Amino acid sequence: MILSLAWRNIARSWQRSLVTVAAVATGLSALIFLWGFNDGVHNTMMRNLQQVIVGSVQIHHADFFKKSSLSRHMKQTPELMKALSKAQNSGQIKALSWRLDSFALAAGDDVSEGLVLLGMDAKTEAKTTRIAEKVDQGRFLQAGDGAVCVLGATAARNLGVSLGDDVIFLTQDRFGALAADKFKLIGIISSGEMGIDRGLAIVPLDVLQTMLEMQGRYTRVVLQIAPENLESVTALLRASLNHKDYEVLRWYDMYPMMKQWVDLENAFYYIFLGVVLLIVAAGIMNTVLMSMLERVREFGVMIALGCSRRVLASMVIVESMILGALGVLLGLFVGLTLVAWFHAVGIDLSAQMDTIARFYVDPIVYTEIDANHLWQTAGSVMAAAIVAAFVPIWRVAKLQPVEAIQHV
Repeated sequence: MILSLAWRNIARSWQRSLVTVAAVATGLSALIFLWGFNDGVHNTMMRNLQQVIVGSVQIHHADFFKKSSLSRHMKQTPELMKALSKAQNSGQIKALSWRLDSFALAAGDDVSEGLVLLGMDAKTEAKTTRIAEKVDQGRFLQAGDGAVCVLGATAARNLGVSLGDDVIFLTQDRFGALAADKFKLIGIISSGEMGIDRGLAIVPLDVLQTMLEMQGRYTRVVLQIAPENLESVTALLRASLNHKDYEVLRWYDMYPMMKQWVDLENAFYYIFLGVVLLIVAAGIMNTVLMSMLERVREFGVMIALGCSRRVLASMVIVESMILGALGVLLGLFVGLTLVAWFHAVGIDLSAQMDTIARFYVDPIVYTEIDANHLWQTAGSVMAAAIVAAFVPIWRVAKLQPVEAIQHV
């Protein structure tokens, strides 16, 4: 009975009800689209950071990340290999690669510059990261390459070298002695990310191991892991490895600023959500309150005939819930349609590419929405619709039958 009465009251002023439902749907669909854009940008940033070069998880010698040194190197010890095999056998590690890195002075014909000298295995790196895709001049490393190197575009420009030129790297080996070698430039990376383009030189792992007297030694293991398995794999590796000998770091342990930036932007969207909820609640409260004021005499007669105020309050709540539910359903349909459309066609940000590339954002953003954000937003709008009924309910609770019947 309460449901039928509530629906009748909504239908009686259908124009006003329709405007309210449209306002709720517009607010919700806008929020869903903004979340879709926001999540699309953030997920792209986090995926690119992991997939281009950093990986999802890295294993180092204890304290290597804070104070890198060749003395803090690793070997493929039984303990380490057993832990990696255990995680790989569970199917949670997509791929892994071993690396060796050091700081070096790179010299062209007339200019020198400090760079990170990174040794990679071409075969395993191709399965682990997408750094090879960022080479836009020449090619990336291949199995069997000798003393060749790949430079970032800014580093190559600063050194004044081009494809086929020789680059000399001067560094220290494991024993602290000077080590130098000449490498032929075979590829140039243009990623848009300053750390890669300006400060990185990539060489074959075996060549760098020989140069630094680091045969059979590495400075890090890079793992590529699906997001849903990140925490479980990290916990498994930390439990399997002695923390005094190894450190297991997730991507956001190494680069917390990006995660903090994502959290900060999400906080902004929650503020925006709060503003929209206030507007939604005000709209629904206005509709329900106006409907109630138009029926004061009707309510007075019902109370006089023995209808309890609890029933009237329930009817008002149901009216708010119906308006909110219709608005939420319509908003979900429109919002998810927009997200699905722009997930397929994308939003072109090429004009801003010089600015956003350094944050690992692709020139075309494809919207995608996190399920938690979707249901939090829809649930909040529905909750606002229920809260909006409190003022009309309070007015109903204060009604006196005689005064209500005489209300004009």
